[in-house]
Amino acid sequence: MRVKRVRTAVMSQTLKYAGIFVLMAFTLFPFLWMLNTTFKVDEEIFTSVPTWKIRHFTLEHYAWAMSERGVNLGRLLMNSLVVCVITAAVTGFVACLSGYGLARYRVPGVGLVVLLIVLAQMIQGPLIMIPWYKMAAAFHLLNTKTVLVLIYGTMTIPVGVWMMNGFFRTIPRELEEAAYIDGAGRVRTLFVVTVPLALPGLVAICLYAFILGWNDYQYALILTSSLAAKTIQIGIAEVMDSMGKTSWGGILASGVIVILPVVILFAFIQRFLIEGMTAGGIKG
Repeated sequence: MRVKRVRTAVMSQTLKYAGIFVLMAFTLFPFLWMLNTTFKVDEEIFTSVPTWKIRHFTLEHYAWAMSERGVNLGRLLMNSLVVCVITAAVTGFVACLSGYGLARYRVPGVGLVVLLIVLAQMIQGPLIMIPWYKMAAAFHLLNTKTVLVLIYGTMTIPVGVWMMNGFFRTIPRELEEAAYIDGAGRVRTLFVVTVPLALPGLVAICLYAFILGWNDYQYALILTSSLAAKTIQIGIAEVMDSMGKTSWGGILASGVIVILPVVILFAFIQRFLIEGMTAGGIKG
């Protein structure tokens, strides 16, 4: 009987890992094919029978993507990084302070505030595009990085506040009271005791804000047009518009360059992201 249970357990584990392997292979196959293609010359890319084998290794597609005659990724990457880093920093700071206030202070109407924060996420996309465009034009913010930071913040801050509210509620008040007894003030206690304990949630929120801005297309398309403000998604899309004249190897190389920063970032902080996403919703 015991042997049968062991065999069943082994079979269950084998099937589970086999399923995970198949899912990973299915998910990674397009990216690996794209990566492989970026190292081929054009003649190999457009061959009638595509293969994994690289007969003539080249980096010319990456050079084209980074140059001004191509996508000019260097400038576009800098624009996207500036917008996304500022958005993530502002979101993390505001969400941390606001979430702490909602979690620790008993103020009438707090439940309603949290509800409105969640409902605010339902009013996005085309519904607010025209109002945003008119406001940006009125304040001379069209075609600037500032307007992108503002509009991304309206999408990420409500989620961040909701998550940090739930995360701070999981931290025992006794830890803060012990710091008060030792002579620490409220601000010092917040940043020395409470915030480090809430770090997984804070990292998750900042990463969410960064990726939302990094992947955005529609707002950047409508609100920016010059090289000084355009993000990387817009640059790649504009190059792809010229179908017959486009270096498809260069477009694929651009895709690899765009994806890798997010993949590397996620690989380093995935532990914080998982902890933050799960703990933040416990008492939200």
